[in-house]
Amino acid sequence: MSDLALAPKNVSSRLWNSVETHREWNALIVSASIENRKALLRILEGLPVDTFAATTIEQAREVLSRHSIDAIFCEESLPDGSYRQLLETATAKNKMTRFVVMLRTGEWDEYLGAMRLGVTDVVRCPLQPIEVELVLIGVARDRARQDTGVIA
Repeated sequence: MSDLALAPKNVSSRLWNSVETHREWNALIVSASIENRKALLRILEGLPVDTFAATTIEQAREVLSRHSIDAIFCEESLPDGSYRQLLETATAKNKMTRFVVMLRTGEWDEYLGAMRLGVTDVVRCPLQPIEVELVLIGVARDRARQDTGVIA
């Protein structure tokens, strides 16, 4: 698989200026939907995030094997399985990775089920910039706590 890094270009963000950042993070977008990938890439433009993209769980696992990932945005279902298989791989590699499920159905039971499995955040499609930015602010706070040794 070729490296699917997509570099952010523009500066944006209403909330981002309220968070002090000291480094860039890596985000992995796992989506078979081109609309969801494009929407998420537009939201991430200009933020301190290096972005990788995958359309299947297998491609996502390959990215995870080669890169340290801080946040994963994964659709609830993919051509080769569901977010559940990727969640196991991601948490086994790094417990600090924020795992975000992108729900197309918006069903409350799906939301609760994902949270019980250890998903950090759930967002609904179509994606809203504020929800994605709040996830990244969570990444920033998690990293600051980790860097200072504070455990939440």
